[in-house]
Amino acid sequence: MEFHQLRYFVAAAEELSMSRAAERVHVSQPALSRQIRLLEEEIGSELFHRIKQRIYLTEAGTFFLARARQLLCDTEMALQHTQEQFGGMKRTLRLGFLSSFLDDLIAPVVREFQQRHARSKVSLFDLAPRAQLDRLRLRELDLCILGNLEDDERKQFEVRRLWRNRFIAALPSSHRLASRKSLKLSELKNDKWVSLANAYFPKRREFLISTCDKAGFTPHITAEMDSIPMMLAQIGTGGGVGIMPAHAAKVPHNGCTLIPFSAPAIHSELLLILPKNTTRNVEMETLIALITERASKI
Repeated sequence: MEFHQLRYFVAAAEELSMSRAAERVHVSQPALSRQIRLLEEEIGSELFHRIKQRIYLTEAGTFFLARARQLLCDTEMALQHTQEQFGGMKRTLRLGFLSSFLDDLIAPVVREFQQRHARSKVSLFDLAPRAQLDRLRLRELDLCILGNLEDDERKQFEVRRLWRNRFIAALPSSHRLASRKSLKLSELKNDKWVSLANAYFPKRREFLISTCDKAGFTPHITAEMDSIPMMLAQIGTGGGVGIMPAHAAKVPHNGCTLIPFSAPAIHSELLLILPKNTTRNVEMETLIALITERASKI
């Protein structure tokens, strides 16, 4: 197994398109498809269903995706730590985030940071919230951006609110309400529900249950997924309905229809999380300030 195969697989899993994944990792589509086929042969199981020029993760692919991300992240961090300690490389700032915030929050912040501190570097790690917190606790990340936190974790870290995340409904495109311009949460009370798993997204199941409780019903949760792309894939194949941040509309969602809620709106917080009681250099303070400033404009 080669690391470039893992990168190709993760790109294809997140894009749910071989052509978009090939553009993202700067290789030809035939080369990317061939390497993923070799990876499947080595694993001994198909990672994707290939249906009419579309791809969908298999159960094995969903299981392997979280492990592949972890391997790539750990390798990059190990390389950086070794270079910093033994190779004389200047300390890299490591920022954890979710991919849906890349284009309008993370990328502009990093561009501005590099203009102010041309000799410093920010490394980006697209990780599930739970993985971000685990690495922040180990000081493998310097700061991270995520949503809900467990109550005890709010005491462990410094927490700064960035903005209120508006939530929308995600329905299969074949759903009876898929043609609506807006809907009330209570109209979905008899549906099966798909949630993000607490093991990857702290308190997300509780957030869904409490939100539905305010609308007068208890959701029948039949599936819990480890990422927003996997949640959208589950919903798109008729696996239920769900709610998710409006930012998720930027994630490929074949087979899904995303619809805003009519009043009352549903929100959760987006948070900037930092270790407590640490000395911060000028570069770190700049990065924190730029994230806060950019978030206030979105």
